[in-house]
Amino acid sequence: MEEAVGAIIKEYLELETNLIERELKLKEVSGKAVSIVGVRRSGKTSLLLHHFQKLRNEGKSVVFFPFDDDRIFPPTLDTIRTVIKVAKEFYPDGKIHFFFDEIQEVDRWELAVKRLVEREGHYVFLTGSSSKLLSKEIATQLRGRTVTHEIFPFSFREILKLHDIGVSKYFTESQEAKIRRLLRTYLEWGSFPEIWIKKEFADSTLKDYVNVMIYRDVIERYSIRNYRAFKLFLKLAVTSFSTRISISKIANYMKSLNMSISRNSLYSYLEYCNDAYILFPVRRFSYSLKEVEQSKPKIYAIDNGIVRVFSHKITENIGRLMENVVFLELRRRHKENENLFYYITNDGKEIDFLIKNGEVELVEVTYDLDQDHVKRVLRALNELGVREGTIVTWDTEDTIEKEGKTIRVVPLWRWLLQHSARPS
Repeated sequence: MEEAVGAIIKEYLELETNLIERELKLKEVSGKAVSIVGVRRSGKTSLLLHHFQKLRNEGKSVVFFPFDDDRIFPPTLDTIRTVIKVAKEFYPDGKIHFFFDEIQEVDRWELAVKRLVEREGHYVFLTGSSSKLLSKEIATQLRGRTVTHEIFPFSFREILKLHDIGVSKYFTESQEAKIRRLLRTYLEWGSFPEIWIKKEFADSTLKDYVNVMIYRDVIERYSIRNYRAFKLFLKLAVTSFSTRISISKIANYMKSLNMSISRNSLYSYLEYCNDAYILFPVRRFSYSLKEVEQSKPKIYAIDNGIVRVFSHKITENIGRLMENVVFLELRRRHKENENLFYYITNDGKEIDFLIKNGEVELVEVTYDLDQDHVKRVLRALNELGVREGTIVTWDTEDTIEKEGKTIRVVPLWRWLLQHSARPS
Protein backbone atom coordinates (compact mmCIF):
# COMPACT_ATOMS: atom_id res chain seq x y z
CA MET A 1 0.00 0.00 0.00
CA GLU A 2 2.69 2.49 1.00
CA GLU A 3 4.64 1.94 -2.22
CA ALA A 4 1.52 2.46 -4.36
CA VAL A 5 0.60 5.63 -2.48
CA GLY A 6 4.12 6.98 -2.82
CA ALA A 7 4.14 6.22 -6.56
CA ILE A 8 0.84 8.06 -7.10
CA ILE A 9 1.99 11.11 -5.14
CA LYS A 10 5.25 11.24 -7.10
CA GLU A 11 3.48 10.87 -10.45
CA TYR A 12 1.39 13.94 -9.77
CA LEU A 13 4.39 15.90 -8.53
CA GLU A 14 5.99 15.25 -11.93
CA LEU A 15 2.81 15.70 -13.96
CA GLU A 16 2.69 18.52 -16.50
CA THR A 17 -0.71 19.24 -18.01
CA ASN A 18 -2.00 22.20 -20.01
CA LEU A 19 -5.12 23.08 -18.04
CA ILE A 20 -7.57 25.87 -18.75
CA GLU A 21 -7.53 28.51 -16.04
CA ARG A 22 -11.03 29.04 -14.66
CA GLU A 23 -12.55 32.23 -13.28
CA LEU A 24 -13.04 30.64 -9.89
CA LYS A 25 -9.90 31.15 -7.80
CA LEU A 26 -9.12 28.99 -4.79
CA LYS A 27 -7.61 30.33 -1.59
CA GLU A 28 -6.54 28.36 1.44
CA VAL A 29 -8.21 29.22 4.73
CA SER A 30 -6.50 28.54 8.02
CA GLY A 31 -8.34 25.95 10.10
CA LYS A 32 -10.82 25.05 7.35
CA ALA A 33 -10.87 22.72 4.36
CA VAL A 34 -11.81 24.09 0.94
CA SER A 35 -14.58 22.14 -0.82
CA ILE A 36 -15.29 22.41 -4.54
CA VAL A 37 -18.81 21.34 -5.43
CA GLY A 38 -20.85 21.24 -8.63
CA VAL A 39 -22.41 19.12 -11.33
CA ARG A 40 -20.51 16.23 -12.88
CA ARG A 41 -18.05 17.12 -15.63
CA SER A 42 -18.07 20.82 -14.78
CA GLY A 43 -14.31 20.83 -14.22
CA LYS A 44 -13.89 20.20 -10.48
CA THR A 45 -10.86 17.92 -10.85
CA SER A 46 -9.25 20.20 -13.44
CA LEU A 47 -9.69 23.19 -11.12
CA LEU A 48 -8.11 21.20 -8.29
CA LEU A 49 -5.19 20.15 -10.51
CA HIS A 50 -4.65 23.67 -11.80
CA HIS A 51 -4.32 25.08 -8.29
CA PHE A 52 -2.11 22.15 -7.26
CA GLN A 53 0.26 22.81 -10.17
CA LYS A 54 0.28 26.55 -9.45
CA LEU A 55 1.34 26.02 -5.82
CA ARG A 56 3.83 23.32 -6.82
CA ASN A 57 5.47 25.69 -9.31
CA GLU A 58 5.66 28.33 -6.56
CA GLY A 59 7.68 25.88 -4.47
CA LYS A 60 4.95 25.05 -1.94
CA SER A 61 4.64 21.65 -0.27
CA VAL A 62 1.81 19.98 -2.19
CA VAL A 63 0.26 16.53 -2.51
CA PHE A 64 -2.42 15.54 -5.02
CA PHE A 65 -4.19 12.25 -4.48
CA PRO A 66 -7.12 10.71 -6.43
CA PHE A 67 -9.01 8.17 -4.34
CA ASP A 68 -10.44 6.41 -7.39
CA ASP A 69 -7.02 5.18 -8.56
CA ASP A 70 -7.19 1.42 -9.23
CA ARG A 71 -3.89 0.77 -7.43
CA ILE A 72 -5.39 1.59 -4.04
CA PHE A 73 -9.05 0.80 -4.73
CA PRO A 74 -11.19 0.42 -2.70
CA PRO A 75 -9.66 3.06 -0.43
CA THR A 76 -10.26 3.17 3.31
CA LEU A 77 -9.51 5.53 6.16
CA ASP A 78 -6.18 3.71 6.44
CA THR A 79 -5.45 4.77 2.85
CA ILE A 80 -5.81 8.42 3.83
CA ARG A 81 -3.58 7.82 6.86
CA THR A 82 -0.96 6.28 4.56
CA VAL A 83 -1.21 9.25 2.18
CA ILE A 84 -0.63 11.61 5.13
CA LYS A 85 2.31 9.52 6.40
CA VAL A 86 4.00 9.42 2.98
CA ALA A 87 3.35 13.12 2.42
CA LYS A 88 5.16 13.94 5.65
CA GLU A 89 8.11 11.90 4.42
CA PHE A 90 8.18 14.02 1.25
CA TYR A 91 7.84 17.20 3.33
CA PRO A 92 9.10 16.65 6.90
CA ASP A 93 8.87 20.33 7.82
CA GLY A 94 6.12 22.93 7.55
CA LYS A 95 2.53 22.89 6.39
CA ILE A 96 1.38 20.76 3.47
CA HIS A 97 -1.32 21.54 0.90
CA PHE A 98 -3.34 18.34 0.39
CA PHE A 99 -5.53 17.98 -2.71
CA PHE A 100 -7.98 15.09 -2.31
CA ASP A 101 -9.99 14.16 -5.42
CA GLU A 102 -12.98 11.77 -5.34
CA ILE A 103 -12.89 11.85 -1.55
CA GLN A 104 -16.35 10.28 -1.33
CA GLU A 105 -14.80 6.89 -2.11
CA VAL A 106 -13.52 6.74 1.48
CA ASP A 107 -15.91 6.03 4.34
CA ARG A 108 -15.51 8.44 7.28
CA TRP A 109 -12.93 10.50 5.38
CA GLU A 110 -13.97 13.59 7.33
CA LEU A 111 -12.20 12.29 10.46
CA ALA A 112 -8.79 12.52 8.78
CA VAL A 113 -9.57 15.88 7.18
CA LYS A 114 -10.64 17.40 10.50
CA ARG A 115 -7.36 16.26 12.09
CA LEU A 116 -5.31 17.75 9.25
CA VAL A 117 -6.92 21.19 9.28
CA GLU A 118 -7.80 21.62 12.95
CA ARG A 119 -5.08 19.91 14.98
CA GLU A 120 -2.15 19.92 12.57
CA GLY A 121 -2.81 23.15 10.65
CA HIS A 122 -2.36 21.77 7.13
CA TYR A 123 -4.39 22.93 4.13
CA VAL A 124 -6.90 20.61 2.46
CA PHE A 125 -8.77 20.98 -0.83
CA LEU A 126 -11.59 18.51 -1.58
CA THR A 127 -13.81 17.50 -4.43
CA GLY A 128 -15.85 14.53 -5.57
CA SER A 129 -19.24 13.33 -6.73
CA SER A 130 -21.09 10.03 -6.96
CA SER A 131 -24.18 8.21 -5.78
CA LYS A 132 -22.39 7.62 -2.47
CA LEU A 133 -21.98 11.27 -1.63
CA LEU A 134 -23.41 14.14 -3.65
CA SER A 135 -20.97 16.91 -4.43
CA LYS A 136 -22.59 19.45 -2.10
CA GLU A 137 -22.71 16.92 0.76
CA ILE A 138 -18.93 16.98 1.04
CA ALA A 139 -19.26 20.36 2.71
CA THR A 140 -22.10 19.09 4.91
CA GLN A 141 -19.95 16.27 6.28
CA LEU A 142 -17.44 18.78 7.66
CA ARG A 143 -20.10 20.75 9.58
CA GLY A 144 -18.75 24.26 9.47
CA ARG A 145 -15.13 23.26 9.02
CA THR A 146 -15.03 24.10 5.34
CA VAL A 147 -15.27 26.97 2.88
CA THR A 148 -17.34 25.89 -0.12
CA HIS A 149 -16.93 27.01 -3.72
CA GLU A 150 -19.47 26.08 -6.41
CA ILE A 151 -18.20 25.49 -9.92
CA PHE A 152 -20.40 25.50 -13.02
CA PRO A 153 -19.64 24.66 -16.65
CA PHE A 154 -17.87 27.39 -18.66
CA SER A 155 -19.13 30.95 -18.44
CA PHE A 156 -19.27 32.84 -21.72
CA ARG A 157 -16.26 34.86 -20.62
CA GLU A 158 -14.33 31.60 -20.29
CA ILE A 159 -15.49 30.53 -23.76
CA LEU A 160 -14.03 33.72 -25.22
CA LYS A 161 -10.78 33.14 -23.37
CA LEU A 162 -10.68 29.63 -24.82
CA HIS A 163 -10.85 31.25 -28.28
CA ASP A 164 -8.20 33.87 -27.47
CA ILE A 165 -10.63 36.78 -27.30
CA GLY A 166 -9.81 39.13 -24.46
CA VAL A 167 -12.66 40.86 -22.64
CA SER A 168 -12.62 44.63 -22.98
CA LYS A 169 -14.99 47.54 -23.37
CA TYR A 170 -14.43 47.78 -27.11
CA PHE A 171 -14.36 45.17 -29.87
CA THR A 172 -13.70 45.37 -33.60
CA GLU A 173 -16.51 44.46 -36.01
CA SER A 174 -14.84 41.14 -36.82
CA GLN A 175 -14.40 40.34 -33.12
CA GLU A 176 -18.04 41.16 -32.42
CA ALA A 177 -19.16 38.93 -35.31
CA LYS A 178 -17.07 36.05 -33.91
CA ILE A 179 -18.47 36.65 -30.43
CA ARG A 180 -22.04 36.39 -31.76
CA ARG A 181 -21.21 33.13 -33.57
CA LEU A 182 -19.71 31.69 -30.40
CA LEU A 183 -22.75 32.83 -28.41
CA ARG A 184 -25.09 31.00 -30.78
CA THR A 185 -23.08 27.81 -30.31
CA TYR A 186 -22.99 28.42 -26.57
CA LEU A 187 -26.79 28.71 -26.48
CA GLU A 188 -27.44 25.60 -28.58
CA TRP A 189 -24.73 23.25 -27.28
CA GLY A 190 -24.16 24.42 -23.74
CA SER A 191 -20.95 24.97 -21.84
CA PHE A 192 -19.56 21.72 -20.47
CA PRO A 193 -15.78 21.99 -20.94
CA GLU A 194 -15.40 18.71 -22.85
CA ILE A 195 -17.98 19.81 -25.44
CA TRP A 196 -15.79 22.75 -26.41
CA ILE A 197 -12.55 20.78 -26.37
CA LYS A 198 -13.77 17.64 -28.21
CA LYS A 199 -16.50 19.08 -30.41
CA GLU A 200 -16.78 16.09 -32.75
CA PHE A 201 -18.17 13.93 -29.94
CA ALA A 202 -20.55 16.55 -28.51
CA ASP A 203 -23.84 14.72 -29.07
CA SER A 204 -22.75 11.39 -27.64
CA THR A 205 -20.90 13.09 -24.79
CA LEU A 206 -23.99 15.02 -23.69
CA LYS A 207 -26.13 11.87 -23.77
CA ASP A 208 -23.54 10.05 -21.67
CA TYR A 209 -23.55 12.91 -19.14
CA VAL A 210 -27.33 12.76 -18.80
CA ASN A 211 -27.35 8.99 -18.34
CA VAL A 212 -24.70 9.13 -15.62
CA MET A 213 -26.49 11.96 -13.83
CA ILE A 214 -29.79 10.07 -13.96
CA TYR A 215 -28.47 6.71 -12.83
CA ARG A 216 -25.69 7.54 -10.40
CA ASP A 217 -26.71 10.89 -8.92
CA VAL A 218 -30.44 10.28 -8.62
CA ILE A 219 -31.63 6.70 -9.27
CA GLU A 220 -28.89 4.99 -7.25
CA ARG A 221 -28.51 7.74 -4.70
CA TYR A 222 -32.18 7.82 -3.71
CA SER A 223 -33.03 4.20 -4.53
CA ILE A 224 -35.78 5.23 -6.96
CA ARG A 225 -37.66 2.15 -8.09
CA ASN A 226 -40.02 3.76 -10.58
CA TYR A 227 -37.35 4.56 -13.15
CA ARG A 228 -39.88 5.06 -15.96
CA ALA A 229 -41.77 7.70 -13.97
CA PHE A 230 -38.63 9.55 -12.94
CA LYS A 231 -37.24 9.66 -16.48
CA LEU A 232 -40.55 10.99 -17.85
CA PHE A 233 -40.68 13.61 -15.09
CA LEU A 234 -37.13 14.70 -15.88
CA LYS A 235 -37.93 14.96 -19.59
CA LEU A 236 -41.07 17.01 -18.90
CA ALA A 237 -39.19 19.29 -16.50
CA VAL A 238 -36.17 19.82 -18.75
CA THR A 239 -38.27 20.54 -21.85
CA SER A 240 -40.25 23.04 -19.74
CA PHE A 241 -37.06 24.96 -18.94
CA SER A 242 -37.43 28.71 -18.45
CA THR A 243 -41.17 28.30 -17.79
CA ARG A 244 -43.41 27.71 -14.78
CA ILE A 245 -44.48 24.14 -14.19
CA SER A 246 -47.42 22.67 -12.31
CA ILE A 247 -46.56 19.53 -10.36
CA SER A 248 -50.29 18.72 -10.15
CA LYS A 249 -50.67 18.85 -13.93
CA ILE A 250 -47.61 16.67 -14.42
CA ALA A 251 -48.98 14.14 -11.93
CA ASN A 252 -52.34 14.08 -13.74
CA TYR A 253 -50.66 13.70 -17.13
CA MET A 254 -48.56 10.81 -15.88
CA LYS A 255 -51.64 9.13 -14.41
CA SER A 256 -53.31 9.43 -17.84
CA LEU A 257 -50.41 7.27 -19.07
CA ASN A 258 -51.16 4.69 -16.35
CA MET A 259 -48.24 5.79 -14.18
CA SER A 260 -49.23 5.85 -10.55
CA ILE A 261 -47.24 8.67 -8.99
CA SER A 262 -48.04 11.11 -6.20
CA ARG A 263 -47.41 14.84 -6.21
CA ASN A 264 -45.18 14.40 -3.16
CA SER A 265 -43.02 11.97 -5.12
CA LEU A 266 -42.69 14.48 -7.97
CA TYR A 267 -41.74 17.24 -5.56
CA SER A 268 -39.10 14.85 -4.17
CA TYR A 269 -37.82 14.18 -7.70
CA LEU A 270 -37.42 17.92 -8.24
CA GLU A 271 -35.54 18.26 -4.95
CA TYR A 272 -33.24 15.37 -5.88
CA CYS A 273 -32.45 17.01 -9.23
CA ASN A 274 -31.70 20.28 -7.48
CA ASP A 275 -29.36 18.55 -5.04
CA ALA A 276 -27.55 16.90 -7.98
CA TYR A 277 -27.17 20.26 -9.78
CA ILE A 278 -29.37 19.14 -12.71
CA LEU A 279 -32.45 21.36 -12.31
CA PHE A 280 -33.02 24.58 -10.38
CA PRO A 281 -36.50 25.73 -9.29
CA VAL A 282 -37.08 29.48 -8.91
CA ARG A 283 -40.09 30.75 -6.95
CA ARG A 284 -42.30 33.80 -7.36
CA PHE A 285 -41.29 36.86 -5.37
CA SER A 286 -43.49 37.85 -2.48
CA TYR A 287 -42.98 39.42 0.94
CA SER A 288 -44.95 36.45 2.29
CA LEU A 289 -42.81 33.34 2.77
CA LYS A 290 -45.92 31.18 2.50
CA GLU A 291 -46.77 32.64 -0.92
CA VAL A 292 -43.20 32.10 -2.09
CA GLU A 293 -43.24 28.43 -1.08
CA GLN A 294 -46.69 27.80 -2.59
CA SER A 295 -45.91 29.45 -5.94
CA LYS A 296 -45.36 27.44 -9.11
CA PRO A 297 -41.63 26.97 -9.70
CA LYS A 298 -39.91 28.14 -12.85
CA ILE A 299 -37.43 25.49 -13.95
CA TYR A 300 -33.91 26.08 -15.21
CA ALA A 301 -31.38 23.48 -16.35
CA ILE A 302 -27.72 23.27 -15.35
CA ASP A 303 -26.72 23.62 -18.99
CA ASN A 304 -28.32 24.18 -22.38
CA GLY A 305 -26.59 21.03 -23.60
CA ILE A 306 -28.77 19.00 -21.21
CA VAL A 307 -31.82 20.61 -22.81
CA ARG A 308 -30.51 19.55 -26.20
CA VAL A 309 -30.54 15.88 -25.18
CA PHE A 310 -34.28 16.01 -24.40
CA SER A 311 -35.48 18.52 -27.00
CA HIS A 312 -35.50 17.93 -30.76
CA LYS A 313 -36.36 21.54 -31.61
CA ILE A 314 -33.82 23.40 -29.54
CA THR A 315 -33.18 26.12 -32.15
CA GLU A 316 -36.87 27.13 -31.97
CA ASN A 317 -36.46 28.03 -28.30
CA ILE A 318 -33.76 30.68 -28.67
CA GLY A 319 -35.47 33.14 -26.29
CA ARG A 320 -35.81 30.49 -23.59
CA LEU A 321 -32.21 29.37 -24.14
CA MET A 322 -31.13 32.96 -23.61
CA GLU A 323 -33.13 33.09 -20.38
CA ASN A 324 -31.57 29.86 -19.12
CA VAL A 325 -28.08 31.24 -19.73
CA VAL A 326 -28.94 34.48 -17.92
CA PHE A 327 -30.23 32.42 -14.98
CA LEU A 328 -26.99 30.43 -14.80
CA GLU A 329 -24.93 33.63 -14.62
CA LEU A 330 -27.15 34.90 -11.81
CA ARG A 331 -27.07 31.50 -10.09
CA ARG A 332 -23.27 31.62 -9.93
CA ARG A 333 -23.67 34.48 -7.45
CA HIS A 334 -26.59 33.17 -5.39
CA LYS A 335 -26.14 29.73 -3.84
CA GLU A 336 -29.28 27.63 -3.48
CA ASN A 337 -31.10 30.25 -5.60
CA GLU A 338 -30.88 32.55 -2.59
CA ASN A 339 -32.37 35.96 -3.44
CA LEU A 340 -33.42 34.84 -6.96
CA PHE A 341 -37.11 35.01 -7.91
CA TYR A 342 -39.44 35.75 -10.78
CA TYR A 343 -42.01 38.53 -10.43
CA ILE A 344 -45.68 38.79 -11.44
CA THR A 345 -47.08 42.30 -11.89
CA ASN A 346 -50.53 43.25 -10.61
CA ASP A 347 -51.94 42.77 -14.12
CA GLY A 348 -50.47 39.26 -14.39
CA LYS A 349 -47.35 39.95 -16.48
CA GLU A 350 -44.18 38.02 -15.68
CA ILE A 351 -40.73 39.52 -15.19
CA ASP A 352 -38.11 36.81 -15.62
CA PHE A 353 -35.83 37.68 -12.72
CA LEU A 354 -36.04 39.66 -9.52
CA ILE A 355 -32.81 39.72 -7.55
CA LYS A 356 -33.19 40.83 -3.95
CA ASN A 357 -29.74 41.41 -2.55
CA GLY A 358 -30.12 44.50 -0.44
CA GLU A 359 -31.61 46.47 -3.33
CA VAL A 360 -34.07 44.98 -5.81
CA GLU A 361 -32.87 44.37 -9.38
CA LEU A 362 -35.14 43.39 -12.29
CA VAL A 363 -33.97 41.55 -15.41
CA GLU A 364 -36.23 40.66 -18.35
CA VAL A 365 -34.99 38.47 -21.23
CA THR A 366 -36.36 38.54 -24.76
CA TYR A 367 -34.95 37.82 -28.21
CA ASP A 368 -36.65 40.84 -29.81
CA LEU A 369 -37.45 44.05 -27.97
CA ASP A 370 -41.07 45.18 -28.17
CA GLN A 371 -43.23 47.67 -26.32
CA ASP A 372 -44.94 44.95 -24.30
CA HIS A 373 -41.67 44.10 -22.55
CA VAL A 374 -40.91 47.77 -21.96
CA LYS A 375 -44.38 48.29 -20.45
CA ARG A 376 -44.22 45.26 -18.15
CA VAL A 377 -40.76 46.21 -16.84
CA LEU A 378 -41.89 49.81 -16.33
CA ARG A 379 -44.98 48.62 -14.44
CA ALA A 380 -42.89 46.33 -12.24
CA LEU A 381 -40.45 49.13 -11.46
CA ASN A 382 -43.33 51.37 -10.39
CA GLU A 383 -44.98 48.64 -8.27
CA LEU A 384 -41.72 47.85 -6.48
CA GLY A 385 -40.49 51.43 -6.17
CA VAL A 386 -37.29 50.65 -8.08
CA ARG A 387 -35.62 53.22 -10.35
CA GLU A 388 -33.74 51.02 -12.83
CA GLY A 389 -34.26 47.75 -14.68
CA THR A 390 -32.61 45.73 -17.45
CA ILE A 391 -33.92 44.08 -20.60
CA VAL A 392 -31.52 41.55 -22.17
CA THR A 393 -32.03 41.07 -25.94
CA TRP A 394 -30.21 39.37 -28.79
CA ASP A 395 -28.80 42.48 -30.45
CA THR A 396 -30.68 45.63 -29.36
CA GLU A 397 -28.85 48.20 -27.23
CA ASP A 398 -30.58 51.29 -25.86
CA THR A 399 -31.42 53.32 -22.77
CA ILE A 400 -35.10 54.07 -22.20
CA GLU A 401 -36.12 56.91 -19.86
CA LYS A 402 -39.80 56.95 -18.87
CA GLU A 403 -41.82 58.09 -15.87
CA GLY A 404 -38.64 58.80 -13.93
CA LYS A 405 -37.40 55.24 -14.52
CA THR A 406 -34.41 54.00 -16.51
CA ILE A 407 -34.46 50.74 -18.49
CA ARG A 408 -31.15 49.56 -19.90
CA VAL A 409 -31.49 47.43 -23.03
CA VAL A 410 -28.39 45.25 -23.44
CA PRO A 411 -27.41 42.57 -25.99
CA LEU A 412 -26.95 39.18 -24.33
CA TRP A 413 -23.26 38.89 -25.19
CA ARG A 414 -22.50 42.24 -23.57
CA TRP A 415 -24.58 41.41 -20.49
CA LEU A 416 -22.76 38.07 -20.09
CA LEU A 417 -19.35 39.73 -20.32
CA GLN A 418 -20.38 42.34 -17.76
CA HIS A 419 -21.85 39.82 -15.33
CA SER A 420 -19.92 36.57 -15.65
CA ALA A 421 -16.87 37.62 -13.67
CA ARG A 422 -17.29 35.61 -10.50
CA PRO A 423 -16.13 36.83 -7.12
CA SER A 424 -13.49 34.62 -5.52
